[in-house]
Amino acid sequence: MLDREVLARAQVQFGVLSGRQLIDEFGLSRSTLHRARMAGIVVDVAPGVVRVASSPVTFESHCMAAQLTTSGSGFLSSWTAARLCGLRRMPETPVQITTPTARRARVPEWVDVRRSRWFDADRDRQRLESGLLVATPLRMLFGLAADFNQYRFERAAEDAWHLGLVTPEGAAGYLERHRCRGKDGVATMERWLERAFSQNRPAQSGLEHDVLRAIDEASLPIPVRQHPVTLRTGETIHIDIAWPSIRLGVEPGASWWHGGDGGQRRDHARDRACGEVGWHIVRFDESMRHQRQEIGRQLREIHARRTADLRNMEQMSR
Repeated sequence: MLDREVLARAQVQFGVLSGRQLIDEFGLSRSTLHRARMAGIVVDVAPGVVRVASSPVTFESHCMAAQLTTSGSGFLSSWTAARLCGLRRMPETPVQITTPTARRARVPEWVDVRRSRWFDADRDRQRLESGLLVATPLRMLFGLAADFNQYRFERAAEDAWHLGLVTPEGAAGYLERHRCRGKDGVATMERWLERAFSQNRPAQSGLEHDVLRAIDEASLPIPVRQHPVTLRTGETIHIDIAWPSIRLGVEPGASWWHGGDGGQRRDHARDRACGEVGWHIVRFDESMRHQRQEIGRQLREIHARRTADLRNMEQMSR
C-alpha cells in the first residue's frame, strides 16, 4: 500500500508522515490510508499524523509528529530545542512547540503548545539537518529562562555556552532587544549574565554547578569563576572556583574511573604547582555528586580554617 517513495520520505522523517503529505503529495486516497491503518501498516501517533508501524518510537519521531501537527508553522522550543541541540538533562516530554497565536491545532497530551504573539519565523527558528524546525539558540535560551528555576537554567545556559551555541555577550544583546514588561525569564537571565560576565569560560561540568549550589546553600562568600593563576613555570592556569583573597580553589572533576592514573597524576602535579605559589586546592569528583550538603559543610570548614590560618600568619609576620 505504501510505495518506495512514501517509505523513503518516512525514513527521513523518523518514520512519521502527515495525512496531508500522503494524500496531497503522494496521491494516496483516504480509503487506501484507512486500509493501511486496518492492516497495521501505519498507526496513529497524533491527529492527522501516522507512523510506519515498523519504525521505532523515538524522541525525534515525537518531535517530527508535533511539527507535522502544526503543518510546519511553528518551531520546537525551550527544553525540546535544547535537547535536540545537545544540552544535557533536558526532558523528553512533553514535547514543546511554539506557534503563532492565530494557529490552532489538535495535539496529543505529550505535546505542550505555546501560542505566542512574539513570533517571527525568519528570526526565531532554524532548520536542523534532520529537518526539524527548532528555536534559534538565543530564543531557546530565553524559553528555558522562563521555564526553569535559576539553578536549572544556569546549568543549561552554561551548557549552551560550552557547546558554542551562545555567548554572554550575545545573550545580553538579545535580552536588551527583547525585554519588555511581563516577559517571563528576564530576571532569571539577568542573574545568570551577572555571573557569566565575571568568568572567562563556561562551567565544564554539571558537577561544577552542584558545587556552586552547595557553596550558595552553605552561605559562603561568592567565589570567582575560572580565576587565572600564574605558576612558577610562567604558565597561567584557570581554577574553576576560587576565593583569591585566601588563595583557596575548588576543582570539581572526573574520578579515577574517567581519568585513569594519567589523569590523576596530572591533577596532583597541578595541585602541587598551585601549592608552590601559595594556593590550596580542594577537589571533588562524581562520588560526591549527591552529597551537596556534605560538600557545603566541608568547604565552609576549609574556608574558615584557611581564613584563620592566613590571618595568623599575617599577624606573626608583623
